[in-house]
Amino acid sequence: MKKIFISDVSLRNYGREIPLTLSFKEKLEIARKLTELNIDVIELGPVLNNKADEVLIKTICAVSGQSIVSCAVGYTEQSIEKNFSLISNAKKKRLVVSMPVSTVQMEYNLKCKPKVVLEKLKALTEKAVSLCQEVEVSLEDATRADTSFLYQAIKIAIEAGAKIITLTDLVGTNMPEDMANLINGVVENVPEIKSVKLAVQCSNAFGMGITNSISVISIGVDMVKVSSISGFNLPSTESFARAMEHVVSKKGYSTNLNTTAIHRIQRQIERITAEKGAKGTMDYALAEDNREVKGDLTIEEMNKVICDLGYELSIEDLNKVYSEYTRVSTKKTVNTKDLEVIIANTAMQVPESYSLVNFFVNTSNVISSTASVVLSFEGKELSGLSFGNGSIDSAILAIENAIGKHFELDDFQVNSVSEGKEAMGEALVKLRNNGKVYSGRGISTDVVGASIRAYINALNKIVYEENN
Repeated sequence: MKKIFISDVSLRNYGREIPLTLSFKEKLEIARKLTELNIDVIELGPVLNNKADEVLIKTICAVSGQSIVSCAVGYTEQSIEKNFSLISNAKKKRLVVSMPVSTVQMEYNLKCKPKVVLEKLKALTEKAVSLCQEVEVSLEDATRADTSFLYQAIKIAIEAGAKIITLTDLVGTNMPEDMANLINGVVENVPEIKSVKLAVQCSNAFGMGITNSISVISIGVDMVKVSSISGFNLPSTESFARAMEHVVSKKGYSTNLNTTAIHRIQRQIERITAEKGAKGTMDYALAEDNREVKGDLTIEEMNKVICDLGYELSIEDLNKVYSEYTRVSTKKTVNTKDLEVIIANTAMQVPESYSLVNFFVNTSNVISSTASVVLSFEGKELSGLSFGNGSIDSAILAIENAIGKHFELDDFQVNSVSEGKEAMGEALVKLRNNGKVYSGRGISTDVVGASIRAYINALNKIVYEENN
């Protein structure tokens, strides 16, 4: 059987095409669900200057398993270098160069004439290939492009080293025969296409996305783009999987998708991304990231909230948290961020296995940030040195270098706990180890010092539980 690859664009487009906002934790949970689903490719959008997204991409790379982490790169060589550095640690990685090829999109997106677009396509593809073994070129609005120009763009991309060519349909007004004619034209006029994978992204604006995608599988398409989040006008992952299972598989095609779990996983993703109140009363685990916690919860209800946040507390720690929550809730409205600070302050406090001796961070707007961290562990000093994308990133990497371990960063928050020029900074770090979340809190006059202390605080909790 011929394998058809499935690429999920949910995390690439979220926040760009849909105005709703997903938290760090929710995006990471969706990535885990896609991995559990055996999605071949998890697509991520380009990061221009967003530290939170940088941390998110690196964390997704750590949990991606056998899925390819695919990252769009923007329109500059600098953005290619930056985005490749973020996915460089993924087991399987891919860079995606997107280029408009219809007249309206070239003038609207790039404000460039066709000749300049081809030159840009060649330069960006060659740059991406110089960094990453697997490069995809996505030709946007290909169904409305001049066919001779489209064929030329495909040839240039393949000559530059692209391994996957994607043809996108943005309008959704095509019929199956239109898509078939497009693919047949490419196969007949660009013989080089046989040396690479051919992919399609068909709009589902008028309900034709699945039909159009399936119609071209038998004439040379190797990969189809879908979305597990509704609202992108693309075929849903579940619907396409069902069509493959019941229709296309009879003709000798298969996918890697975990079809036995797809319905359950799709429902879980839908609940994670649902608007607050849009689908009735949502439980704590599926509501927005920072929300009010009722002030009259029983200890059993409080335990459910804590479990939904990802924590597992002992009876002793649960009683401590509940007592502090009861005290605080009489003075102010408690939200989940407050609750996590309470957990970090009152629960799971353990003896220090690791302690901070000193740290040094050097950062600049012209060079990568460098951090040196010295820790004390069982009477010995452990040193770590690392480069990173910013002072906090480099400091965390230096700690991991010193201890020789890597943990998933589930969440990271920095807040001011006092006012004025000498305000204290508070950091809350959540590390995930073996499916459990460990929170750490740190306070310092600078956010880097607070972040390092918070990380070590969470690290000590992991060590304590492993040893006991």
